[in-house]
Amino acid sequence: MQKTYDPRRYSVASFDQNLCLKPTLVLWASVLFLSRAVSLPLVIGISRLSGASSDSTALVHGLFSATTLLPSAIAFLVLCAMLMRSPAAGQTVRWIFARGRALLVVSAVLDAGFTLSGLSWQRVESGDPLVAGALLGVVLDLYFLVYLLAARRVRDFFSDFPAAAN
Repeated sequence: MQKTYDPRRYSVASFDQNLCLKPTLVLWASVLFLSRAVSLPLVIGISRLSGASSDSTALVHGLFSATTLLPSAIAFLVLCAMLMRSPAAGQTVRWIFARGRALLVVSAVLDAGFTLSGLSWQRVESGDPLVAGALLGVVLDLYFLVYLLAARRVRDFFSDFPAAAN
């Protein structure tokens, strides 16, 4: 398969069994964070079963709200495409994967925008405990946004899909 980047830039350990770039840990973290409204309810349920405190649950609830559902759904599509990346993947998976970086950027911008639009000075001044979680979420959105836009490895990863199986 023709690569759109110079494979010599990366070590042999950076490639999977299909000779495609593996996602970095930061990329996994960004996709999981941005898709949190879809996957976080599972994590909250498991943490309550294991005895997590109400303080940690309150912080987690600050990272998740109904407004994060649309951005999380977009990022969840990319997560699914990343997990299904193989030579046997269909055209829909290939289409989503090829646009994965742009979809994650849209998800991060929407998530930060929706979160900031839901904050008010009254909530900040009153000491609402959910504000800290929301602000932490915005900071992480901005960090991952810069990473997605600036990292060459991310661009190369989303340009690298295994050839279709014959």
